[in-house]
Amino acid sequence: MTEVLVHEVALRCSVEHAFAVFTAKVDLWWPRGHRKLDGSVLRHEAHEGGRLFERAPNGEEFVLADVLVCDPPHELRLAWHPGKITAPTQTVITFTAQGPHEAVVRVEHTEGAAALGAHWSSRAALFNNGWTKVLAALSTFIEREEDA
Repeated sequence: MTEVLVHEVALRCSVEHAFAVFTAKVDLWWPRGHRKLDGSVLRHEAHEGGRLFERAPNGEEFVLADVLVCDPPHELRLAWHPGKITAPTQTVITFTAQGPHEAVVRVEHTEGAAALGAHWSSRAALFNNGWTKVLAALSTFIEREEDA
């Protein structure tokens, strides 16, 4: 078994709000530098069988993930496509209440069934960097909402 990448961020909002922002407002907070297509709009179809994808102005699409499990406001389980060689890796995102106005978002990213073998460590380094930036952007967005 390969290592599990784990990232967490504590947010000053309800778990319901954290989940809603993560899914319904993804285009507003997801870092522009973590998109494949220029000028794209990011959408999260938050239901089993849905996708997290970006669409460029010319209609081209890039799928970041397929939604395997969607249990609002507690869990998203995604087949993660960026960085795959033959099959997607797996990402589990949980939303846990730490009180009425605090939520912890936890990302666990694993090799899953991707069978990356020796390639996992180089991919894991990229995922580690990516999730650090993505969760920081989520936190900043929610803080700015609170201050507005």
